[in-house]
Amino acid sequence: MPERPSEDQDQGEQSPVSILLLLPSMVTLIGLSFGLTAIRFTIEGRYSAAVFLILLAALADGIDGLLARWLGAESPIGAQLDSLSDFLCFGVAPALVVYQIHLTQAGGFGWTFALLFAAAACLRLARFNVATG
Repeated sequence: MPERPSEDQDQGEQSPVSILLLLPSMVTLIGLSFGLTAIRFTIEGRYSAAVFLILLAALADGIDGLLARWLGAESPIGAQLDSLSDFLCFGVAPALVVYQIHLTQAGGFGWTFALLFAAAACLRLARFNVATG
């Protein structure tokens, strides 16, 4: 006679996930932290540090994908997390840096350029997600 599943399994409890499988998402979150900190540094007028952090975010973005493929840890949630991180790090943060350094004197026109850049980055990522999903 087949063994009956335990009550825990009946309630849909999942087995624990290996830390190694979470590593790519942790790297993505580190990259996201670099992007958010770049925005903070931009607000504080620390532009060189902000640009450096955007470059570190790019490095983390490359590493997370490599790790996910190498560990066989690719997942839909990881892909979405990566996309959201990319929007912040390579759409919003650079737009704010460029606006603060070069476009504040242009007033509304400068802000419009920053908005368009961030919106274009968002649309590009959305199009990529739909094409690969």
